[in-house]
Amino acid sequence: MIDSIDRITYVTDSLEKSEKTFTKFFNKSPFEKISEEIQGNDSLIYRFENMNFEILKNSQDSDLRQGLFGFSLNSTNLNSLSLSIDYEAIEKNEKMENLSRLVKSYDLKQSSNFKLFINQYEKPQLSYSDESNLFALDHLVITTNQSDSIVNLYEKELGIRLALDQFVEKWGGRMLFFRTGQATIEVIDNKVEGNDKFWGLAWKIKDLKKKREYLLNNGFNVSEVKEGRKEDTLVATVKFDEIKIPTLLVQHL
Repeated sequence: MIDSIDRITYVTDSLEKSEKTFTKFFNKSPFEKISEEIQGNDSLIYRFENMNFEILKNSQDSDLRQGLFGFSLNSTNLNSLSLSIDYEAIEKNEKMENLSRLVKSYDLKQSSNFKLFINQYEKPQLSYSDESNLFALDHLVITTNQSDSIVNLYEKELGIRLALDQFVEKWGGRMLFFRTGQATIEVIDNKVEGNDKFWGLAWKIKDLKKKREYLLNNGFNVSEVKEGRKEDTLVATVKFDEIKIPTLLVQHL
């Protein structure tokens, strides 16, 4: 059973540089630092109410390009999944300052452009209440040209609820919304050639005008606040010159 999105992973060639950027953007410090020796990963984790954001540096794979690397889903029991697709089972021992934890993972190898993992923790993480202005993930966006395969993987194989499936005449493509753990996986099929891509992120904001003012004062390129496509929402876009992640801020009124 899939319970929620666990982590969104951003790969960097400099933890120090990326920490400065994301700490400024989130207006919070990393919750924990993780070291994992077998795969050669060092990570910084930022916690939010419905998921974690991970900045990862890998010392063994020099071909990993900087950017959104993938995301993982959380399961309390990997053995309950009956997967007919190919996957690689992995065990990781993540070390933090005062403890270590075993993480069992399935690497579903969704695309060469990004990874999709399912994680099971030896000790489940406790719920987390975030008082920050930017407090949770609203949705993440994937682009594909194989939406039927995505439906088969997410809904039929993993049991994630398909909340919306519609054809959008305006741009001639299919839009899918999958819901899990108070967040949405948005899939856009516009029939563009190429592999599936992890395209962008949207964050939930408590006070968007205040967040915009903060970001402008800290050197970010932020659009004007306007009404969102969804009723009773306000939105603004952020352009990250350094890290190239299409980013939307959303306030639900």
